[in-house]
Amino acid sequence: MSASPATEVACCAVLYGEPLIELLVGESFHPGGRAASRRLLTAARLSPGQRVLDAGCGLGTTARLAALEFALAVDACDVSGEAIGRATTLADDAGAAIGFARASLLELPYADGTFTGVLAECVLSTTSKSVALREMRRVIMPGGMLLVSDVVSSGHFTAPEPLGSVLCLTHAWRPGELEDEIASAGFAVERTWDETTGLADLIDRLEVRGTLLRTIARDASGSGGLAPPFTDLVARLGDVGRLASLLDEARRSVHEGRLRYIGLAARAV
Repeated sequence: MSASPATEVACCAVLYGEPLIELLVGESFHPGGRAASRRLLTAARLSPGQRVLDAGCGLGTTARLAALEFALAVDACDVSGEAIGRATTLADDAGAAIGFARASLLELPYADGTFTGVLAECVLSTTSKSVALREMRRVIMPGGMLLVSDVVSSGHFTAPEPLGSVLCLTHAWRPGELEDEIASAGFAVERTWDETTGLADLIDRLEVRGTLLRTIARDASGSGGLAPPFTDLVARLGDVGRLASLLDEARRSVHEGRLRYIGLAARAV
């Protein structure tokens, strides 16, 4: 049985409010990072000044990219208050004018037809997909663009949270499901492309950083040399050890073609 929308959104909030995940992954939580986000924004062919929404913005990395490099008028929302607070600080430091809001993808606080484009990067797989897509269609003007990147899996993964959501595995799309749901929500898919290299790179990065953090925790536990708040993080590093088997399974699935990361551009009809 699928988790309820409320449960899934709560899971997403835990993910984006977790300092351990930021240390493991960096500011761009989704596979492919800024390079993948640039490809999404380029595929949309939006004009400077047009209004876009980064839905499920996390720390606002893509929102800043859209504002500063593409000269778009950007709003961004996330269910996590911690993420929105940090994203606001990072945007202010970068000189990016972005309207941030704490909000669920299942109930967006924007009027119908507000945006020329909406981005959803590795976020639809962490919430109630059909409900979120209908909300995105509601706030996109006719002819506007939906820009999605997410994981497609032909296998089944049992991954602990929040680690499963870092790799977008918890509710990964089944082959063909994303295109079907997008069409049902009122969009016409214009283009899809493969971003699996970004997923493979994220798996490698998680493995390297997880090993490093485990080493720091082990060495520090004997010396007592770490000061708060890092001591709280070290106390939770046992979770990082659970990454190993998950990453091995994910790497095999990528190699065998059972796990893919895709980019997609669709137009509201």
